[in-house]
Amino acid sequence: MEKTVLIVTAMEGAENLARAISREADAIVEIARSRRAALARLRRGPVTALLLDSALSDAEVTTSDIVWQNADGAVPLEIPLNSLGAMGVVRLLQSVLEGRRQAETEGRKQAAAAVTEELQSTLTSLLLESDLLSRDKALTPNLAEKARIVRELADTLRVRLRSECRDAPSGLGSVMFPRASESMYVR
Repeated sequence: MEKTVLIVTAMEGAENLARAISREADAIVEIARSRRAALARLRRGPVTALLLDSALSDAEVTTSDIVWQNADGAVPLEIPLNSLGAMGVVRLLQSVLEGRRQAETEGRKQAAAAVTEELQSTLTSLLLESDLLSRDKALTPNLAEKARIVRELADTLRVRLRSECRDAPSGLGSVMFPRASESMYVR
């Protein structure tokens, strides 16, 4: 997925910072010269990260809180861009984005494990109930055949679930939860 970074700053040399971030973080970088301009950009579409220069004037009507509320899942960082320097900003941004990626990966693994456990429990119940039903002496041949088919279907699903969990590198998560976009809001 392509990363988009929005830098909100009025500092001179912002273009040099944008080029450094673009090159080092492999991202599309846009510059907004005010919080108001940042809001306009955020309304056009989501960004992966939002770097707000803490040196921006407080005289502007648009507050940082309004910008954060409209960040819509972007990693928000309010930092003194000028004092960190280009490489400091790049390192901080890469660190935060990597932390988010790891948290999302772990979240997907946990969700996949929970879904897998629930499915296995349901399949076990379905298999047990179909076995008990097929042992019922009062069962008509037609219903016995349907119970056998349900048992076969549940068994096939159980086998497929086990093989998916074994074959997929990140478990069932890669099958049930395709890679999510960078949408988690961290502040």
